Amino acid sequence: MRSYVAHGAPIAAVVLATGVALSGCADDEGAERTAPVSAAASSGAAEPSTTGEPEAEPEDTWGDVADPATVPLDAELLRGVEAVSIWEGATPQVEEGLGGGELVLGPGRSLALLVSTLPEVLAPGSSQAMLRDWSRVNGVTTSKVQELEPVVVDGQEMLRARGDNGFTVYDAFFLGDDQIGIEVVVATPIDFTDAEREEAIGQVMVTLEFE
Repeated sequence: MRSYVAHGAPIAAVVLATGVALSGCADDEGAERTAPVSAAASSGAAEPSTTGEPEAEPEDTWGDVADPATVPLDAELLRGVEAVSIWEGATPQVEEGLGGGELVLGPGRSLALLVSTLPEVLAPGSSQAMLRDWSRVNGVTTSKVQELEPVVVDGQEMLRARGDNGFTVYDAFFLGDDQIGIEVVVATPIDFTDAEREEAIGQVMVTLEFE
Protein backbone atom coordinates (compact mmCIF):
# COMPACT_ATOMS: atom_id res chain seq x y z
CA MET A 1 0.00 0.00 0.00
CA ARG A 2 1.46 3.35 -1.00
CA SER A 3 -0.86 5.61 1.04
CA TYR A 4 -0.22 7.05 4.49
CA VAL A 5 -1.76 3.97 6.07
CA ALA A 6 1.29 2.02 4.94
CA HIS A 7 3.61 4.18 7.04
CA GLY A 8 2.19 2.80 10.28
CA ALA A 9 3.51 5.92 11.95
CA PRO A 10 2.13 7.48 15.16
CA ILE A 11 1.35 10.70 13.31
CA ALA A 12 -1.29 8.92 11.25
CA ALA A 13 -3.21 8.03 14.39
CA VAL A 14 -3.06 11.63 15.61
CA VAL A 15 -4.06 13.25 12.34
CA LEU A 16 -6.92 10.86 11.64
CA ALA A 17 -8.27 10.82 15.22
CA THR A 18 -11.59 12.59 14.62
CA GLY A 19 -13.32 11.36 17.74
CA VAL A 20 -14.85 8.28 16.10
CA ALA A 21 -13.65 4.76 15.45
CA LEU A 22 -12.46 4.28 11.90
CA SER A 23 -13.12 0.94 10.26
CA GLY A 24 -13.43 -0.64 6.84
CA CYS A 25 -11.98 0.42 3.53
CA ALA A 26 -13.16 1.56 0.12
CA ASP A 27 -15.16 -0.64 -2.24
CA ASP A 28 -12.77 -2.92 -4.11
CA GLU A 29 -14.35 -1.89 -7.38
CA GLY A 30 -12.42 1.38 -7.15
CA ALA A 31 -13.55 4.95 -7.65
CA GLU A 32 -16.97 5.88 -8.92
CA ARG A 33 -16.13 8.44 -11.56
CA THR A 34 -18.36 11.51 -11.36
CA ALA A 35 -16.35 13.74 -13.67
CA PRO A 36 -14.17 13.10 -16.70
CA VAL A 37 -10.41 13.17 -16.28
CA SER A 38 -8.32 14.60 -19.07
CA ALA A 39 -5.54 12.72 -20.76
CA ALA A 40 -3.18 15.35 -19.41
CA ALA A 41 -4.25 14.51 -15.86
CA SER A 42 -3.72 10.79 -16.43
CA SER A 43 -0.26 11.21 -17.87
CA GLY A 44 0.83 14.00 -15.55
CA ALA A 45 1.76 16.17 -18.54
CA ALA A 46 0.03 19.11 -20.13
CA GLU A 47 -1.24 18.80 -23.68
CA PRO A 48 0.99 20.71 -26.11
CA SER A 49 -0.30 23.91 -27.66
CA THR A 50 -1.23 23.65 -31.33
CA THR A 51 -1.34 27.41 -31.91
CA GLY A 52 2.34 28.14 -31.41
CA GLU A 53 1.47 30.59 -28.64
CA PRO A 54 2.53 30.08 -25.00
CA GLU A 55 -0.14 28.34 -22.96
CA ALA A 56 -1.84 30.42 -20.30
CA GLU A 57 -0.88 29.57 -16.73
CA PRO A 58 -3.73 27.51 -15.21
CA GLU A 59 -5.69 29.35 -12.55
CA ASP A 60 -5.35 27.89 -9.05
CA THR A 61 -8.62 26.43 -7.79
CA TRP A 62 -8.37 28.13 -4.40
CA GLY A 63 -6.42 31.20 -5.44
CA ASP A 64 -9.01 33.57 -3.96
CA VAL A 65 -9.25 32.02 -0.47
CA ALA A 66 -9.70 34.84 2.05
CA ASP A 67 -8.08 33.24 5.12
CA PRO A 68 -5.21 30.86 4.25
CA ALA A 69 -3.93 28.53 6.97
CA THR A 70 -1.13 30.08 9.01
CA VAL A 71 0.74 27.27 10.81
CA PRO A 72 3.55 25.98 8.57
CA LEU A 73 4.75 22.38 8.44
CA ASP A 74 8.45 21.56 8.14
CA ALA A 75 8.49 20.99 4.40
CA GLU A 76 12.16 19.96 4.43
CA LEU A 77 10.99 16.47 5.38
CA LEU A 78 8.39 16.33 2.59
CA ARG A 79 10.08 15.56 -0.71
CA GLY A 80 8.68 17.58 -3.58
CA VAL A 81 6.85 20.01 -1.27
CA GLU A 82 8.19 23.54 -0.87
CA ALA A 83 5.63 24.74 1.67
CA VAL A 84 2.27 23.85 3.25
CA SER A 85 0.42 25.12 6.32
CA ILE A 86 -2.39 23.92 8.60
CA TRP A 87 -5.13 25.77 10.42
CA GLU A 88 -4.42 28.06 13.36
CA GLY A 89 -4.86 26.13 16.60
CA ALA A 90 -3.64 22.84 15.13
CA THR A 91 -0.36 21.31 16.25
CA PRO A 92 1.88 20.45 13.28
CA GLN A 93 3.61 17.09 13.23
CA VAL A 94 6.15 16.07 10.63
CA GLU A 95 8.46 13.13 10.07
CA GLU A 96 10.26 11.94 6.97
CA GLY A 97 7.73 11.78 4.14
CA LEU A 98 4.69 12.37 6.36
CA GLY A 99 3.21 15.51 7.90
CA GLY A 100 -0.04 17.00 9.09
CA GLY A 101 -2.09 18.07 12.08
CA GLU A 102 -5.56 18.16 13.60
CA LEU A 103 -7.78 21.02 14.72
CA VAL A 104 -10.45 19.89 17.21
CA LEU A 105 -13.77 21.68 16.65
CA GLY A 106 -15.76 19.91 19.36
CA PRO A 107 -16.68 16.43 20.62
CA GLY A 108 -16.17 14.02 17.75
CA ARG A 109 -15.59 16.84 15.24
CA SER A 110 -12.30 18.06 13.84
CA LEU A 111 -10.38 19.14 10.77
CA ALA A 112 -7.31 17.11 9.85
CA LEU A 113 -4.61 17.32 7.21
CA LEU A 114 -2.20 14.62 6.13
CA VAL A 115 0.48 15.11 3.48
CA SER A 116 2.52 12.10 2.38
CA THR A 117 5.29 11.91 -0.18
CA LEU A 118 6.92 8.94 -1.84
CA PRO A 119 10.58 8.56 -2.82
CA GLU A 120 11.58 7.72 -6.38
CA VAL A 121 11.87 4.01 -5.61
CA LEU A 122 8.15 3.96 -4.74
CA ALA A 123 7.02 6.47 -7.36
CA PRO A 124 3.54 5.58 -8.61
CA GLY A 125 4.01 6.40 -12.29
CA SER A 126 1.00 8.72 -12.52
CA SER A 127 -1.57 10.65 -10.51
CA GLN A 128 -4.23 8.29 -11.85
CA ALA A 129 -2.40 5.28 -10.41
CA MET A 130 -2.34 6.96 -6.98
CA LEU A 131 -6.04 7.77 -7.13
CA ARG A 132 -6.88 4.23 -8.23
CA ASP A 133 -4.90 2.67 -5.38
CA TRP A 134 -6.41 5.00 -2.76
CA SER A 135 -9.88 4.25 -4.05
CA ARG A 136 -9.32 0.52 -3.59
CA VAL A 137 -7.60 0.58 -0.19
CA ASN A 138 -7.16 3.57 2.10
CA GLY A 139 -8.11 2.38 5.59
CA VAL A 140 -10.49 5.23 6.43
CA THR A 141 -13.49 5.32 4.07
CA THR A 142 -16.40 2.91 4.11
CA SER A 143 -18.49 4.54 1.38
CA LYS A 144 -17.81 4.09 -2.32
CA VAL A 145 -15.05 6.51 -3.29
CA GLN A 146 -16.00 9.11 -5.88
CA GLU A 147 -13.63 10.67 -8.36
CA LEU A 148 -14.26 14.43 -8.52
CA GLU A 149 -13.13 17.16 -10.89
CA PRO A 150 -9.34 17.72 -10.89
CA VAL A 151 -8.06 20.84 -9.15
CA VAL A 152 -5.14 23.17 -9.83
CA VAL A 153 -2.71 23.82 -6.97
CA ASP A 154 0.42 25.95 -7.38
CA GLY A 155 -0.05 25.69 -11.14
CA GLN A 156 -0.18 21.87 -11.11
CA GLU A 157 -3.22 19.72 -11.82
CA MET A 158 -4.06 17.29 -9.01
CA LEU A 159 -6.61 14.51 -9.24
CA ARG A 160 -9.27 14.44 -6.52
CA ALA A 161 -11.29 11.71 -4.82
CA ARG A 162 -13.75 11.69 -1.91
CA GLY A 163 -15.14 9.13 0.49
CA ASP A 164 -16.52 8.99 4.03
CA ASN A 165 -17.09 6.67 6.96
CA GLY A 166 -20.43 8.06 8.12
CA PHE A 167 -18.81 10.59 10.47
CA THR A 168 -15.98 12.19 8.51
CA VAL A 169 -15.50 13.11 4.85
CA TYR A 170 -12.06 12.51 3.33
CA ASP A 171 -10.97 14.53 0.29
CA ALA A 172 -7.77 13.16 -1.25
CA PHE A 173 -5.58 14.90 -3.84
CA PHE A 174 -2.85 13.26 -5.95
CA LEU A 175 0.16 14.41 -7.96
CA GLY A 176 2.52 11.72 -9.20
CA ASP A 177 4.82 10.51 -11.96
CA ASP A 178 7.76 8.10 -12.23
CA GLN A 179 9.90 10.35 -10.03
CA ILE A 180 7.67 11.24 -7.08
CA GLY A 181 4.22 10.87 -5.54
CA ILE A 182 2.46 13.51 -3.41
CA GLU A 183 -0.81 12.71 -1.62
CA VAL A 184 -2.83 15.23 0.40
CA VAL A 185 -5.83 14.15 2.48
CA VAL A 186 -8.14 16.64 4.20
CA ALA A 187 -10.69 15.33 6.71
CA THR A 188 -13.80 17.39 7.54
CA PRO A 189 -16.94 16.69 9.62
CA ILE A 190 -19.69 15.05 7.60
CA ASP A 191 -22.18 17.70 8.76
CA PHE A 192 -20.25 20.50 7.05
CA THR A 193 -22.04 22.25 4.22
CA ASP A 194 -20.40 22.17 0.80
CA ALA A 195 -19.29 25.77 1.30
CA GLU A 196 -17.78 25.07 4.73
CA ARG A 197 -15.96 22.01 3.41
CA GLU A 198 -14.48 23.84 0.41
CA GLU A 199 -13.42 26.74 2.60
CA ALA A 200 -11.59 24.48 5.07
CA ILE A 201 -9.92 22.54 2.25
CA GLY A 202 -9.00 25.69 0.38
CA GLN A 203 -7.39 27.24 3.45
CA VAL A 204 -4.68 24.56 3.46
CA MET A 205 -4.48 23.79 -0.26
CA VAL A 206 -3.80 27.42 -1.15
CA THR A 207 -0.63 27.25 0.99
CA LEU A 208 0.69 24.14 -0.79
CA GLU A 209 3.72 24.85 -2.97
CA PHE A 210 5.72 22.30 -4.93
CA GLU A 211 9.48 22.22 -5.39
